[in-house]
Amino acid sequence: MMPPTTAGIGGFVGGHLQDATPSAQLAAVTCALAVLVLACTGVWLAATDIREHRLPGAVVRPLYPVTAALLAGSALLVHDTVRLWWMLWGLAIMGGLFLVLRLLNPAGMGLGDVRLAGVLGLATGFASVTHTVLALAATFVLAGVFCAVLLLTGRAAASSRIPLGPFMIVGSLGVMTFL
Repeated sequence: MMPPTTAGIGGFVGGHLQDATPSAQLAAVTCALAVLVLACTGVWLAATDIREHRLPGAVVRPLYPVTAALLAGSALLVHDTVRLWWMLWGLAIMGGLFLVLRLLNPAGMGLGDVRLAGVLGLATGFASVTHTVLALAATFVLAGVFCAVLLLTGRAAASSRIPLGPFMIVGSLGVMTFL
């Protein structure tokens, strides 16, 4: 059993692929599969959010059991139960923050963003709680820079609607994969 690290998803997968035990290798594969599912679904969700300004619940809701089962299974296969707690913290932090933002300004944040935040919180939390916080920061920095460029170039006004989903997906997957 390897001790838990905060090396991110890449470190988890790479470290366990090098282990000779079948359970460690299976844990690496299931973890990578969870990220692949999120990435593939994320591309579609981002395109839909850009085009229609919505993140369909029929697509986001099934990601909860799939992501949770794959990542929890990975952690349990290598007896790394601390990652289960990190996943719950990630869900609470990211999902909770987006829920609060939605409650404070329902017109400014869609329910699809709240749903997606919970799933991404589970996934980033698997890497560590720090990864969840960094993913949140990346989300808002990327969205802020994008909005600033649109405002400065006159392509948007202060009242323009900007889809947040693509920034959530890119920020979370980027932090999980590269940090």
